Amino acid sequence: MSPLRRLRHRICVEYAVKKLLFAAIAFAFAAATPAVAQQPLTIGTSLKGTLTFSIGAAVAKALQEAGGIAVEMRPQSGTGTLLPRVNSGEIDIGFANTLELYEAFHGVGGFDKRANPRLRTVAVLFPIKVGLFVRDDSTIRTVQDLKGKAVAYGFASQETVRNNIDAMLATGGLTAKDLKTVQVPDVVAGVDAFIAGKIDTTSFAIGSPKVAEADAAVGIRYLSLDDGPSALIALKKQFLTAYIGKVAPAPNRAGVREPISTMFYDYTMFTNAAVPASRIRAIIATIAENRSLLAKALPLFANMDPVGLYSNIDVPFHPGAVAYFGERTGAMR
Repeated sequence: MSPLRRLRHRICVEYAVKKLLFAAIAFAFAAATPAVAQQPLTIGTSLKGTLTFSIGAAVAKALQEAGGIAVEMRPQSGTGTLLPRVNSGEIDIGFANTLELYEAFHGVGGFDKRANPRLRTVAVLFPIKVGLFVRDDSTIRTVQDLKGKAVAYGFASQETVRNNIDAMLATGGLTAKDLKTVQVPDVVAGVDAFIAGKIDTTSFAIGSPKVAEADAAVGIRYLSLDDGPSALIALKKQFLTAYIGKVAPAPNRAGVREPISTMFYDYTMFTNAAVPASRIRAIIATIAENRSLLAKALPLFANMDPVGLYSNIDVPFHPGAVAYFGERTGAMR
């Protein structure tokens, strides 16, 4: 074989080897890519029976059924635990109220000097309605009547619940020092203590399964808050993002015996900055476009406003959410 032919032969062999190598790499990448895409989305919530758990369960159902997204639920002791774990990337998605998310991101209030700068807003979902309830046969009719009574308090893993109670007591000119506080770790334990007769009042989101359980066990009645200007000022001093609204009786609102004024605040869905934008866009698209499916799982989603999902709460939105909403709203409200 001449030197020229030998050179051509070597070049052809090397080219063939490289083609085989590149083909092998491409095959390996193609084989690996579906596995990565199929990694379950981790959704963090509070304990079973809480509103946060119910929200997470409804979202998980919609993502799986309407979005084809595999989901893994990871209940935590409370949002105080959940927020840092989403910030660290241990959990992909979480749910908390606007005040919790704001304080966690900026490192103020309940998260004083413990900022979580990797948190990003995905959506502002809907308003939450909370209240103080007593036994239906109780002589307690107003917040002022709670003076000297026993109330669930502490909530070591759910600081926002303590804020709720402080805010609602403030509308009646009271503080926790005016009541007998019974320390409990979370809202579920607070309701259990109420059912057991250890306390006279506790707080829980209206429409929650745990409230229905308490009503079935002993019969409950939510108190109506003062909705005057001074009461609203007192409320906001304790819970900046809260407001007072009206709630009417409904089949899914155990303990609401008549129209009442009570405390409202908005609930959010949030994520970690490192979660791929394409994934967040798919998630928010599924939620924004399947309100009826979500409402079947949790009636609160009937109050979800697709435009209001993109409301400025001073915590940056994830780029995936910005991309989705940008196509529909043009700019943040």
